[in-house]
Amino acid sequence: MSLGFATAFLALACLVHGEGVIAGHSSLMVFGTHSALIFSMFAAIFALLSLSFSLNSEIGRSLTLFTSAVSTVLLASAFLIQQGGLPMGASGSLALAAAFLMVLRAYGVAILPPRGDHSGLREATFSLLLAVVGASLWWGLAGPMHAPAILAATLLLSWPHLIDGINAFADKVFHQAALNAGTRVLEPGAFSKIARARDILIDKMAVMSGPDLIVTNVMAFNNEPRTLLAVAASAEAQSSHPVAQALRQLAEQWHVALKHPDRFEPAPGLGVVALLGGQTVVIGTTDLLKRLKIDSFTADAIARSLEADGKTALRVAVGGRVVGVLGLEGTLRQDAGVAGMALRREGLIPWLFSGDSPKTREALAGLLGLEHLDDPEPGESAQQAAARIFPGGAPLVLSLSEDRLSLELREGHEAGSNDRDRPDPIAVSDTDDIGAFPALKALAMRRTLLAVHARRLLTGLWLFAGLCGGAALVPLFAAPMLFAVCLAILWAFARFSVADTLKSID
Repeated sequence: MSLGFATAFLALACLVHGEGVIAGHSSLMVFGTHSALIFSMFAAIFALLSLSFSLNSEIGRSLTLFTSAVSTVLLASAFLIQQGGLPMGASGSLALAAAFLMVLRAYGVAILPPRGDHSGLREATFSLLLAVVGASLWWGLAGPMHAPAILAATLLLSWPHLIDGINAFADKVFHQAALNAGTRVLEPGAFSKIARARDILIDKMAVMSGPDLIVTNVMAFNNEPRTLLAVAASAEAQSSHPVAQALRQLAEQWHVALKHPDRFEPAPGLGVVALLGGQTVVIGTTDLLKRLKIDSFTADAIARSLEADGKTALRVAVGGRVVGVLGLEGTLRQDAGVAGMALRREGLIPWLFSGDSPKTREALAGLLGLEHLDDPEPGESAQQAAARIFPGGAPLVLSLSEDRLSLELREGHEAGSNDRDRPDPIAVSDTDDIGAFPALKALAMRRTLLAVHARRLLTGLWLFAGLCGGAALVPLFAAPMLFAVCLAILWAFARFSVADTLKSID
């Protein structure tokens, strides 16, 4: 509604400013000689009201505020010119330019919502400088009478109303291509975030063929493997961790009876400590045993051989003495290594995030063609690791969803103390569509390249129109027509040029 009022007041300002209006339709001059100025002011105010929702978002706010500031200066200049006794036409041109700037900006944001790829402040500043230079030349050559009109026409015709929303039409085409490539959900602005990223942190669970682990080795030192399994599975009886599920599943297969622990204390990223039958049972990594001052020298030698094969090795200690080692592994996706290579081809460096030992991480990373990170901190999530290891680098994080039914891509900025505080995913796919994410990066990079070409084309058009306005060859009333031409160019660019580049991905 506000934009409708702004358009209506702009139309009234144009009518009042016309030379034939004063003589034939004096009823429109409700504010006397200030009518054009006041109608233009109302148009600018209502346009600003229609833009108020976009001012709450950082995306697009900078160009909107700059446009509002320039419009305010033009309205103030128009008022001062009228107070100085110059003809109404001189002030009316500035007032109309102010109204057109705000109304066209409002239409631009409504039709092509800003994407955050480009602020447009540089082009807007150049437009302002071009208008000032053009008006100064006319002032020096023809006097002050023509300078305001030249300033208004040059500024308005060269103003980049649409530049920060230049990808809006193209995004619809790319969004469909992303869905065809396997993406199930794609948030607004995802292409911009993906295009900026240079690193992607891939959680180990995202490259497994399923959420379940399998116990492959039950190596008891002094007792029977069934006894070792009974102790370990009983200690983990109250846990929902995949390790606990794997132990209970094997215990059921071996028909091993389980007990409930008297106390259960998880150590995130390290293992668990439980009280079972009056004895302390520890299941976990060598770091957990060192923290509890339990000697694990013999177990470490066995664990290293398991970890060299990419398995997860857990030490089991009862009453302060290591009694065995458990080996677990999951099945890697057959396409995980291909996805890693595809990500590299698209300019992303893939890193493996895993809470396993260094040897296990190194073996898995080698199998998948990924880079491996330094030791994660105890209980650290992939999101938190990305924020710690790549501060300010805006990496992407690919992880398994909480319900283990989909893959989620997020920005890796600072997360809270738990995964509830992590940001919403910018893209989601089914678990068997890990190849959708290299395709997303390819689409994002192509979109960025095409946006550069479109921006250059429109900037050249605005420059040409501004020069024509500065040479008094095109009046400021041509601004809406130029605005429509720019919209048509962007639509055609998205419909044909962009679509042609996507055939290989579709």
